Amino acid sequence: MSSPSADNYLKHGAAGQMVLLTGATGFVGGYVARQLATQGVKLRCLVRRGAQVSRLAELGVDLAWGDVTDPASLDEAVRGVEAAIHLVAVIVEKGPATFERVNYQGTVNLVEACKGAGVRRLVHMSNIGVGPEAGFPFMHSKWRAEEMVKKSVLDWTIFRSSIMFGAGDKFITKLAGIVRTGPIVPITGPGRSRFQPIWVEDTARCVANALMNPATIGRVIPIGGPEHLTYEQIVDIIMEALGVKKPKIHVPLALMMPVAALMAALQSHPLITPGQLRQLSLDNTTELDAVERVFGFRPASLREKIGYIKGQ
Repeated sequence: MSSPSADNYLKHGAAGQMVLLTGATGFVGGYVARQLATQGVKLRCLVRRGAQVSRLAELGVDLAWGDVTDPASLDEAVRGVEAAIHLVAVIVEKGPATFERVNYQGTVNLVEACKGAGVRRLVHMSNIGVGPEAGFPFMHSKWRAEEMVKKSVLDWTIFRSSIMFGAGDKFITKLAGIVRTGPIVPITGPGRSRFQPIWVEDTARCVANALMNPATIGRVIPIGGPEHLTYEQIVDIIMEALGVKKPKIHVPLALMMPVAALMAALQSHPLITPGQLRQLSLDNTTELDAVERVFGFRPASLREKIGYIKGQ
């Protein structure tokens, strides 16, 4: 059951109450910020020094300079806030930006800051496939963060999303780059792992809906698009969208791992890491009507919205 403060926010949130958004300069965050701003939600975005904030500035949002790994900056960011949306996560570890420090401890820091400031409503973004298996460090860190959120006193909603696509994504766009370059298109392993790509604007719509919907409090909500697609089917859709016809070759995971390890060691933004390669072996799906059942609309398919890759 929601608390009195959460009920107050849910009734009046779009009419002047302040919402804190973390990860606003990231792929998903930019779409969520725009969705909320167009609905009249008063938004404060947590951003790091040096981040590109021009698009956020155009939306007229408040900016709070800080970082989820800096508890003191969060104390300032949550002041006067009625609800928080937590999107910050790293999918590749780099220097101090580790899964433990950002994905888990960053979530702990935000929850503690919310509790200290009397903020009761939290919408938290996680991933389909999270679990306690230590062999998948990214998923493990997100699972630990989920468990901590569930045990908190906050009125929480947790989203578990399949892969998201749209301008600026890190999955479909990378695959499109692979398709464009080279005489062949490599397929990792058998290419039969299943995904359920969801258009990022549909994700933003779900987040905005949940923020105002008390029925989502205390729920873990998986979201995905209207199709289950194998990795190879996704590659085929990309090739069709780009008008490219190239032979595909299946490369055993054992042969790709050393290459991925080398890229991770030498490149600041590697095409893929060993951990991401291992995750490609996992199915990343939920029920096909998951979004429609909870939020009342059918999300767009990959084929319907994939045209953006032509300009990437």
